[in-house]
Amino acid sequence: MKFEFVPMNLEYAKQIKTWKYKGFVKNIYVEPYFNSLDEKTGRMKGPEGCEGYAALNQDKLVGLFEYYFRGKIIEIGLALKPDFVGKGYGAKLVKQGIDFGIDKFNYKGEYIKLNVNIENKPAISVYKKVGFKEVKKEKDSIEMRKYIYFKGKIRLFVLFI
Repeated sequence: MKFEFVPMNLEYAKQIKTWKYKGFVKNIYVEPYFNSLDEKTGRMKGPEGCEGYAALNQDKLVGLFEYYFRGKIIEIGLALKPDFVGKGYGAKLVKQGIDFGIDKFNYKGEYIKLNVNIENKPAISVYKKVGFKEVKKEKDSIEMRKYIYFKGKIRLFVLFI
């Protein structure tokens, strides 16, 4: 599956708001998009002012990818439409979303970071599959990092024990 990433808009935010999941995650937090809508430009910001992008496949909304800027590090958040969960699309969304963010924001940081609920075993498995490593465990979340290397540099992954 090939994803196209387009800026979040009101139509996509309304669709994502209807997504319902089984398990401990029930829905996606999209209220900040509605609250930040600029009526003149249609621009929206996500939670904590993140840059949100709809992930499309064949012009249909299939995911959400968010980029949070934490100093010189990008932290990501993402969601796959419930109809596609468990069908092998998660790793592709993560890889393509990271590549898009690196290009879009001309990112030169050492790693990409995310936090995931400690009980979200399927997501943790996907993140590990694409090269994320656990860095820190909290009571209910795990911080994970994927070290990135740019064109012309040796690809090397740092492992955390």
